[in-house]
Amino acid sequence: MTKLPELKDDGLITPEIGAWGEEKYRLVSIYAKMFATSMKGKWDCRVYIDLFAGAGRARIENTKRIIPASPILALNIPDKFDKYIFCEVNPSNMQALQERVSRDYPNVTCQFILGDTNKSVDRILQEIPIPRRGFKVLCFCFVDPFKLENLKFDTIRRLSSRFVDFLILIPSGMDAHRNIANYIKQTNRTVDSFLGTSNWRDEWKQAESQGEGFGHHLVRRFGKQMEEIGYIDLGIEETVHIRSTEKNLPLYHLAFFSRSALGRKFWKDAKRYSQDQRPLFE
Repeated sequence: MTKLPELKDDGLITPEIGAWGEEKYRLVSIYAKMFATSMKGKWDCRVYIDLFAGAGRARIENTKRIIPASPILALNIPDKFDKYIFCEVNPSNMQALQERVSRDYPNVTCQFILGDTNKSVDRILQEIPIPRRGFKVLCFCFVDPFKLENLKFDTIRRLSSRFVDFLILIPSGMDAHRNIANYIKQTNRTVDSFLGTSNWRDEWKQAESQGEGFGHHLVRRFGKQMEEIGYIDLGIEETVHIRSTEKNLPLYHLAFFSRSALGRKFWKDAKRYSQDQRPLFE
């Protein structure tokens, strides 16, 4: 399994992440490269959207190793997207990202949106070029919430009014499983907002009686919600289950959603290349 490149400290803010985060970023990088190269010439405008962009770099905790995070990886592909939209709620992270992009990618078209992603959907939609006759627009959106309350399903639903492929981190272990006692309370609306429905509790009771874990149930239910808005639900078997590197504890699932069968093929290829040593395009 190839590692992401190690970067020198540039003095800007660099948040720490667990070592397992590298697998997530590697998958984003591979899919973005595959998507952008394969769709070049087939679509008139390709847009990369990062809903929780961070600072653009990350430091692996308990080490000095600094790696590129999703925004920089998406910017660093050979056939760059025609436009990049980066959303981030933390002003310090956003400033660091803007400085890095301005310094290293001055000729790339980027839009930076500071604030809560769920409250910025109108702005995001305004920044996506409007398709018209003879001008087709296709987007790839990476969604990387730290916990369930950071993402509302309505955000995904509204963005899906455009042609968008989604790669979504579902915090099935590090948040959902650990906080199940709070989330299943009738007064708690965190999961309702994340799934875009309040009708999940009865299904969960039945799934629990059959021995299914809460995190797995959440992933499956999210897939059903995506199916209802027109996406292909590949099933939990096609997600990537990320675990902690030290204790092998379940953290989250990476789930891919597209309306196209070609997107499914790309995702399968991305998962395979993420594990292989072979170059993506030979």
